[in-house]
Amino acid sequence: MEKNLLESYKQRLSVSESVYKKAHEGAGMDSNKKMAVARCLENVSNFMNEAFDSSVGTQRSDMGLFKKFC
Repeated sequence: MEKNLLESYKQRLSVSESVYKKAHEGAGMDSNKKMAVARCLENVSNFMNEAFDSSVGTQRSDMGLFKKFC
């Protein structure tokens, strides 16, 4: 699972790492940080897909918790 998750978000992780390097004097992200970012991306993706799966409009009543989290 870990390898598939990292592969799935490879492009987004490279963007995250470039931002991280700028903020941390060129230091790269370790594997734990990459995995945490990939897991967050996966969780948000799953939540958004679930929330808008059968939605007709752009606002859903069950988005309240996600908006509060954001």
